[in-house]
Amino acid sequence: MSTPPRPSLVPHWLALAEELVGRAAPRLDALNLFPVPDADTGTNMLATLTAARTAADACPAQDDAGAVLAHAGAAALDSARGNSGMLLAVSLAGMAEPLRGRARVDAFALAAAFGAADRAARQALSDPREGTILTVLSAAARSLARSSTQAPDTPAVAGDADPAVRLGPAVTLMLADCVQAVEETESLLAPLTRAHVVDAGAVGLLWVFEALRAVVTGTPVDEELATALPGYGEGAHAAEAEPAAAAEAPAEGAVEVMGTLTLTPLAAAELRRRLTEVGDAVILAPVGTARDAHGRVPWRVHVHVPRAEDAIGPLRAAGDVEGLAVTDLAGPSHGDAAPDGCHGR
Repeated sequence: MSTPPRPSLVPHWLALAEELVGRAAPRLDALNLFPVPDADTGTNMLATLTAARTAADACPAQDDAGAVLAHAGAAALDSARGNSGMLLAVSLAGMAEPLRGRARVDAFALAAAFGAADRAARQALSDPREGTILTVLSAAARSLARSSTQAPDTPAVAGDADPAVRLGPAVTLMLADCVQAVEETESLLAPLTRAHVVDAGAVGLLWVFEALRAVVTGTPVDEELATALPGYGEGAHAAEAEPAAAAEAPAEGAVEVMGTLTLTPLAAAELRRRLTEVGDAVILAPVGTARDAHGRVPWRVHVHVPRAEDAIGPLRAAGDVEGLAVTDLAGPSHGDAAPDGCHGR
């Protein structure tokens, strides 16, 4: 028998995730090596979660987990910065559709949501790389899929405080599998292997999933969860890791360019192709599914290029650009505004 769901599950999860990533942000920033060592992974993930949590709180359909996640994901995408922030936003948005219309969430539904999030994140990237957030997200999806097939008919209520509910054990096992996946990132990317550290974005996502585990089971957060992870526990490896990080940083990618365009899927594919020719770390993700009369939806775009103009040209050729922002990845601090003359189309 299931008990009435707690409508505030998603906002509660996102609020706790925001709190945990906020605490971890300085360490995540220090740990940041890939794709460029620009010391902003924690900062970017926190900004994404803040936008998502704010939107989730404001969503009128609090008894619909999918609607709340769709609302949160769209806001997160609109505000996301950096690789880690974008991929986290894409993941949250990707979870929404399988949970649409559901007040109650069982292990099977959550597995479907995480599977959709995993696919969305990989499809958004032009060059998916293991040893990153993707590795942990895939581990979570696989773990939940295994749990759901072992007991597909056992109902559970997301947000129920009773740890005996089937969803609790599934999420707890998922978290353990994710810890192992984070540990494996050290061996999957050359800059991480050389610096003897794990991926910063992967650790950030681990804290997001720990928040989910704590909310679902009604148990305290494991404050020591990441303490033993290489690089994170020390919290200050940046100086010693800098030579390896600099050596592995892509030759292209001194500037991050982001913006939003309303495009057809075909136009988005063409823009992806053009951006891949001039830069790297290319991410294109649709913001929602509602199409206009021309079959277009908003797309959030992220790319690293040698010069802002290398990306701004293709963006403007594709359509009107909203929220255009250029960030210097090589400088000691990151600007949030586009250069003169680079706002809009």
